[in-house]
Amino acid sequence: MRAVHLRVALGLLGLCGAGLLGPAAQAQEWKTSGFASLVVGRSTGGCVADAGMAPSYQADCTRYIADWAHAGVYTQDWSAAQESRAGLQLSWAPTREWSATTQITARSRPDQHLNLEWAYLSYAPSPSWTLQVGRKRLPLYFYSDFQDIGYAYSTIRPSPDVYGWDVVNYNGLSAAWRTALGGWNLRLEGLYGGETSRKNPYSRLVTDETLDVRWSGIVGAVVELEQDWFSARLSYIRSDFQQGLHGQGWGELADGSMKGRQSFIGLALNADPGDWVLRSELGRSKRPSIGYDADFYLLTVGHRFGPWTPTVGLSQYKEKARVDAYAPLDTRSLLIALRYELNASSALKVQWDRVRERGPQPFAGNANALTASWDLVF
Repeated sequence: MRAVHLRVALGLLGLCGAGLLGPAAQAQEWKTSGFASLVVGRSTGGCVADAGMAPSYQADCTRYIADWAHAGVYTQDWSAAQESRAGLQLSWAPTREWSATTQITARSRPDQHLNLEWAYLSYAPSPSWTLQVGRKRLPLYFYSDFQDIGYAYSTIRPSPDVYGWDVVNYNGLSAAWRTALGGWNLRLEGLYGGETSRKNPYSRLVTDETLDVRWSGIVGAVVELEQDWFSARLSYIRSDFQQGLHGQGWGELADGSMKGRQSFIGLALNADPGDWVLRSELGRSKRPSIGYDADFYLLTVGHRFGPWTPTVGLSQYKEKARVDAYAPLDTRSLLIALRYELNASSALKVQWDRVRERGPQPFAGNANALTASWDLVF
């Protein structure tokens, strides 16, 4: 892709070639890199007193959920604690075939001051194959692998009504194969693993009780195709899920179900022709045991004018469920963002979001949000 900031961020995410970029990129045995984002914002709009969020949010007038996975919620008070973060990445490559990678991310959210996001061992027997074992990001979406690196995209965040589940990592195995096909770059990845999230942050949006969440038997595949300024990505993830009070085993979910099977399928089509930046993603998530289906999409269009990149975007997440205890969500959002490139490794952004809910009852309620960020890589 021609977007320089995306290439820089992906290079950082590859942690100096620790498996993601292949053995040819390993020029040093040890290498460190990092990223940081300082984000400040607030929500505005008419008060919604009967929102369905956890009781701890009921005293707030408006609520904008900016980060579902880490319970980052803006209210009517200015805050820099909802999305600000910093990460440090370390790669060790003792040989051209073997490497070890780790990444620690610090957040300002409660109980999330230090998170181990990556910790895996890579073996690349050839330029085409990469085998990895350990802890990685779960590749549910296009931005999943580099979602924490704010410098990698023109908006302050990927659309949160599309991006947001209670599990973002997995522990397990993955195998990736890449080749060139008539001018196209093809990459195939398969994965298997599981994740147990203790004191799950996402659950705090729904209840003040402390919950544990488990995704077991995660199986997935990702297909990526790229040529010059165009790329396509198809992903499929399936797993079992459970939830329970922290330290008390696995009980009922908030929707009344004990456990079940879930699946996610998504398609991303992106383009960077000339100075244009187009991002799109659509898909479906399902939990058949409770008749749950959710369709989602996002579309953003930006244009570079020298160091400036204005962007507009639309997104929607619409649920259906047959369990009476669960009120389906239908959120539709509009964003307007402006990015200014300070230099080759940092940028300033400002963004306005408008969220409207159309479900049978409000969850967070309608809201507007104004946020600004300083994103950098090093």
